[in-house]
Parts: sequence; C-alpha cells; structure tokens
Amino acid sequence: MRFPSHRLHLTLGLVAVLIALAVFAPLTQSPHAYAGQGVALPNPASDNAVTAGASLHNPNFDNHIWYYFNERYSYGSLTPYSYMPDDDAAGGPQDWRIWYLDGSIPILTWASQEQEATSTDRAIKSRTYWGSDYRAGVYQVIQNTTPCLTYQFQMHGKFKPGDSGVLHTLKVGIDRDGYYPSDVAVHGFPSTTAWGASHPEYSDYYGSLDVTAEAWGDTITVFTYADADGGEVLWDTGDFQEVTTDLISDPDNPPSPNGINITSVVTTNTTAQINWWTTNSALGQVYYRLLPSGGTPSTLPNKIYLPLIARAGSSWQATTLNKTPVTSHSVTISGLEPGRAYEYIVASRGLSGGQCEAWVSDKEEFTTAP
Repeated sequence: MRFPSHRLHLTLGLVAVLIALAVFAPLTQSPHAYAGQGVALPNPASDNAVTAGASLHNPNFDNHIWYYFNERYSYGSLTPYSYMPDDDAAGGPQDWRIWYLDGSIPILTWASQEQEATSTDRAIKSRTYWGSDYRAGVYQVIQNTTPCLTYQFQMHGKFKPGDSGVLHTLKVGIDRDGYYPSDVAVHGFPSTTAWGASHPEYSDYYGSLDVTAEAWGDTITVFTYADADGGEVLWDTGDFQEVTTDLISDPDNPPSPNGINITSVVTTNTTAQINWWTTNSALGQVYYRLLPSGGTPSTLPNKIYLPLIARAGSSWQATTLNKTPVTSHSVTISGLEPGRAYEYIVASRGLSGGQCEAWVSDKEEFTTAP
C-alpha cells in the first residue's frame, strides 16, 4: 500500500509532533484513578523489579531512556516511528521490544504522557500505523531465571476505544523457554507460551493483568498482548516476582514414587538429616509428621492408623524449599521429639526433556534417639 507523498509528509509531521509532546511536555495532570473505581494504580517499587536473581528492567517505562525501534533493531520501515523505552543508556540487551501479529499492519508505539500510576510519568501507547486490525504488544527477555521456579508477571493495561474501537483481548504471557520473535512481525506463539486471563472489559480504565508460569531454563520472556479493532492501547506499571509454592500440594496423596534415591538418614534425639540424590539438578524439600505412639502404617491397618493420626493432631510439615538446583541433596529437620517415630516424604523438581518434572520418594520412617 502506498500513500501519496503529500499525505505521507503530513503523517510524518504529525507523528513527530506527537513524539515531541510525549517526551518534552511537562507533567500537568495528576495521576488518574481506575475509572469508576476510584483506586489508583500501585506505586512502583524501583526502576527494576528484582526477584531471585532475575529482574524485569524498567517495568514502569519511566527511566527516560528511549530509542527509535527500527534504528535500534534494523527493521527498516516496518516500524518507522515506534519510540521504545530502553533498559540502560549503554544499549544493553534486556529492554522492551515491540511485536505485532502476521505483519500486515505495522504498529505505531510511543511514550505517552497519560501517566496513570501514582508516581510514574510515562506509559506505552500504541495504535495501528494504518487500518484498524490491531493485534500487538511489547515483550522483554528476562535473564538469570532458575529452572523450575515459578514466576509471576504483572502489567496494567487500558484500551481507549475512541469513536468506534472495540477491544477483544487484553492479556499478558510468559514463555517458559525464553522464546522471542526473530522478526517484529510474529506469525504465532509456541506451545511454551503460557497466557493469563483475558480482560476485554478494561476499556477506558486501567486494570491489572497477570500470568504465572515455571521457568524451563535460565531465561523467560514476558509479553503483553492486545487484540482490538481501532482505538489505542496503553501499558503501564509492571511487576515481576518469584512465587514458587511447596512441591507437594497434598502429602496425604502424593504422586507415585519415582526418581528419588535416599542415601542416608542420620538422627539425634531432636534432629534428622535426610540425604538423597537425583539424576538431574533439582529443587528439594522434605515433608514430615509425627507418628502416633503404639503403631505405624506397617503394623496397623488404615482404618485404625488414620483415626490415630487424626486424634494425635499430627499434620504434615514442610522444610524450606531449596531453590538452588543440585543433584546431591541434604536437609536437616530440627525441633523433633526424642524417641519418637516420624513419617517423611522427599520431593524434588527439575528439568527432564526440556520441561520440569516432579520426583518423590515413597513414604519412609525414621526414629529419633531417646
């Protein structure tokens, strides 16, 4: 599609004015609240959202380092006036980048002074370069993630419909393998990309979008995604956290035993050290509980043993999850009762075949010294 030269010059001039206003105009408005809700967006904690060694750089688009996207990534005229926030002035690799689906309609993206968070002064605003079919967003590759830890990405999004715009999808995603597009024009996403819930109701007010997924390597990629007809999309105030939970959700009904090799259990009157190994590097955790006096699962039938456990008030406890993947594991449990029998389960989680897999032991027992 070709524009007449006078229309093209006019378009370029208008875009230049928009960018100049977005970057250099002083802040004149107070932060907006959620429309109809009266709740301001959360205060950003810092320039980077850091968690467990990994960080989301410039989550609020407010460090005032910007670049022309096509010049930074040599995309020619595909996105000639997209103005994007950088991670640092030295041109480091972890920054925000633009993507759009199928490559039929390039996306115009720039810094917006429509700040919507209580202490931020910029947001990302984007619309189609021409036409109205908008399926696009921004993404960032996050480095130094730990395999099989769970991470949460959050971003606030808003759709401005204008006269006739319609929002179909507003969501965020995490690619667990660290996939990112080699071209600004994306033709689909791999199965490794996990998406959060869609919120097409966030029209004319900011709403929170989040997604949670495991890392399957030392990098993951976070995406924002909007599907709309016409209008404009804004993104602001992101966050990134490590949110890994316990490895076994129900120790009374654990997964089938596999992959755990218990090498030794060393006890004193109040402690027990449990040692095991896994074939692949993995996280590690131990679940344990006090057995009732006078019987164990091996000597009593379930109809007698289980009521005894209930009456004894014993419940499963978990050691702190070791979040550093290793093959040789050792956990010490303290505060035990002398001369008592305990039941325990060993659990690990690590990469196998490119994905995370859980390994658990059978229910075992140890007895502390008198």
